[in-house]
Amino acid sequence: MAWFSWKRRVDGTAEVAPGSGPDGPDRTSGILTGDPSQDEGTIAILLDCIADVSSHMSLDVVLQAIVSKSIEVTQAERAMLLLGDSLESLTVRLAQDSTGKDLGKDLVFSKTVVGKCLEDGSAHRSVVNSDQEALELGQSVYNLKLRAVMASPLNGKNGRIGVIYVDSTAVRREFSQRDLELFGALSAQLAIALENARLHADSLEKVRLEKDVEIAHRIQQHLLAPVPDDHPGLDIAVRFRAADQASGDAYDVVPLSDGRIVVMIGDVTGHGVGAALLTHAAQAALRSYLELIDDISEVATRLNERLVAGVEAGNFMSVLMVMIDREQRMFYVNAGHPGLIVVRNGEIEEHAKTGMVMGVVEGQAYEARGPIQLEPGDVLLLRTDGIDEAMNEQREPFGAERLYEVVRTNASSTADQILGAIDDATAAHAGSHEQEDDFTAISVRVLPR
Repeated sequence: MAWFSWKRRVDGTAEVAPGSGPDGPDRTSGILTGDPSQDEGTIAILLDCIADVSSHMSLDVVLQAIVSKSIEVTQAERAMLLLGDSLESLTVRLAQDSTGKDLGKDLVFSKTVVGKCLEDGSAHRSVVNSDQEALELGQSVYNLKLRAVMASPLNGKNGRIGVIYVDSTAVRREFSQRDLELFGALSAQLAIALENARLHADSLEKVRLEKDVEIAHRIQQHLLAPVPDDHPGLDIAVRFRAADQASGDAYDVVPLSDGRIVVMIGDVTGHGVGAALLTHAAQAALRSYLELIDDISEVATRLNERLVAGVEAGNFMSVLMVMIDREQRMFYVNAGHPGLIVVRNGEIEEHAKTGMVMGVVEGQAYEARGPIQLEPGDVLLLRTDGIDEAMNEQREPFGAERLYEVVRTNASSTADQILGAIDDATAAHAGSHEQEDDFTAISVRVLPR
């Protein structure tokens, strides 16, 4: 059982602190009177409250128990659990009346009494016998016609975490000094129970997030498309490196039965299972549409409709889709993605966006650019923004110009060697600075037929 400590004061306050053990000064001087029958009842009340509140690990259940027990112990008309470490940051987390009715959160209470609790870490009570006394405690006390107010701080290991507050308008109910001592003792245990429940909730959330990331990683590993190494006239390579287990990047390489091939790269907002499932939906829809529709403009438009229907508000996906036919003619659609880089005869071309990101506007049409005739030796590079935005220790991004130079310098190498050179260059630029975004790139080198 957790121990509790308090010291009695004669000025209507009771000092409250979470107990740390049985050794030390007398822990019962404040509420035990020496009358065995009365003291037995007091201890029974405390033990019952502590057992009830401490028996739950659910944070919501613990909060409810704290408020309910506060009313039960004090016989107050209202009880509120106020969370925060200052009067300005304090919010009503839970409140109810003596019947158990929830009172909502837009409530008025005595800020004067609560402020004293937060200031000195002690429990405070006030008995109001006149309008003047009510006004001295604040306009709220006067307006509510309160006759008795009591509050005790919830003191955590690292400072105040809130205040438990009770009040009453009944003339017959005046909180005594013994009530204050009992309430202060109870609040010390409530603070411990609240912190334990919070720690438990944080632990569960950590486990949930870890599980979420693990599932997302499994989905992504399943979605990583194999790269065909024997497509006529093309050398294709992919590099994918996630900044963490749950990447927001996506890619696909889809050979079609008529000899065409489609290369897609995308970037989904967010991380975790949601982003992974969106990636899965996009890839599945893309492959389905490509089997039925020849025009990649129409494929892109249909894909957008699919994403609009399935994406949560505020999320979206940028997509760059390139189709190369048997005559090595290229068509592309760029929906809000970093531009397609083409190296031709030692010169860099960057083909810009042709439309907005997908998953935002219903009915958005996308227009393909092309045909663009490709020649042997041409190099295409599709990438996500994690490459351009790779930071060094001075927070300087790698940038498009450095990327252009690496691709141009290595244009005569194999597709995989080009990506390796980009990987090495970004790593050298970053130095010891940790990778913040995903690294995904697809290189396509045109070969003689």
